[in-house]
Amino acid sequence: MPLSTTISEQIPNSDWLYSRLETATAVLVSLATCSIFFSIAVAQIFLAASLLTLLLSRKPVRFPARLGIALLAFLGWSLLSLAFSPDVPQGIPQLRKLFVFLALVVAYNAYERQGQIWKTAHAVMLGGAASALYGLVQFVQDYRRITSAGLPFYENYLVHQITGFMSHWLTFGGQLLIVLLLAVSIALFGKLSPAMRWTAWLSAGLAALALLGAFTRGIWLGAFAGLAYLLIRFKPRSLWLLPAAALLLFFLSPSWLQQRGLSIVDTGTDTSNQARLVMFWTGLRMISSNPWLGVGPERVAAEFSRYKPPELPLPPGWYGHLHSNYLQLAAERGIPCLLFWLWALFEVFGLSLTLARSPSIQGRALGHAAIAMSIGLMVAGLFEFNLGDSEIMMPYLFLIAAGFAWTRLEPAGQRPADSAPGPSALPHTP
Repeated sequence: MPLSTTISEQIPNSDWLYSRLETATAVLVSLATCSIFFSIAVAQIFLAASLLTLLLSRKPVRFPARLGIALLAFLGWSLLSLAFSPDVPQGIPQLRKLFVFLALVVAYNAYERQGQIWKTAHAVMLGGAASALYGLVQFVQDYRRITSAGLPFYENYLVHQITGFMSHWLTFGGQLLIVLLLAVSIALFGKLSPAMRWTAWLSAGLAALALLGAFTRGIWLGAFAGLAYLLIRFKPRSLWLLPAAALLLFFLSPSWLQQRGLSIVDTGTDTSNQARLVMFWTGLRMISSNPWLGVGPERVAAEFSRYKPPELPLPPGWYGHLHSNYLQLAAERGIPCLLFWLWALFEVFGLSLTLARSPSIQGRALGHAAIAMSIGLMVAGLFEFNLGDSEIMMPYLFLIAAGFAWTRLEPAGQRPADSAPGPSALPHTP
């Protein structure tokens, strides 16, 4: 047998096998994206399986080049910070979390047809709606339990808010933010049958109600910003509806929901806000003393008392991280790492704007959803370290990569960059 004989020539029906592996990769990626709302362990098993089938299928693995460079710089600096950390073993959990970023590569390469991507987006929307519905059931149970005991609802509910299938209300709220903005974008921009349009609005409504019930104030602000973007892109004149709806909701809400809304600006009695102010000044001192490599991954909690301004009292709160993406990255891994992450987000916006000019209605819906989700998570990230939450980052990374894959699958002559100015169509690296 000649040395030049390929494997495909040696194995009968190898083309059939590779085709099935490609299909399996797309199915596994979709399952990983949908199952994240119910179990992080199951989702990561599906992610690992999809990576394996992708490699076995012998497809060339590609990725948007500029985004890839930015993410590699971010990941590389994270590893550099870990290498120079005074306690390397303590930072190992952050190394494991970098596995989540493989979702971008796998989702970008998994799909061979745009219809697969569109069906996955709908499945994610419905899975998120099911999670929101479960969270609303939890809320009703909590409300009945607290009020039947004759206890004040607001003070006792704050001890443990609804979490859906997740372990924490902030994780649940971050997922609801993604579902809400995806569903609204699909309803506004997607080409849907009347039944599917109502399904999208129903999913958005369930996510919005559960988000209110989760009491996650920073995520409320992120949702407001993401919805504002979608309304501006849909019909700019309709933007007034958003503040009007917010005001109407406030005045029609029960007193405990009004109290939660007003607490956003309460630094006198709200201990959560007071704790965040202490974290802010402490984080700035960490950054000032360690501008290049930070204090080390997972070392903010260990170093907190050392850098806390001595004149500031320490309100009750959890000080395991700084409750801000921007403060946390700069304090933990250095200012360059934060800049690399912002560079990656800049590339995400550029690629998503390209997708938002897609000739297909579905592509535009996915592009606008990616931008709205990015805006929402960036605003919410001012008040919470959602970048460190795999259950939030996985669906976000899956969905934006699937949107980039949509552009990759556009016929060459119909790609937005071929007919409109702006960011170049997705450049690839082999």
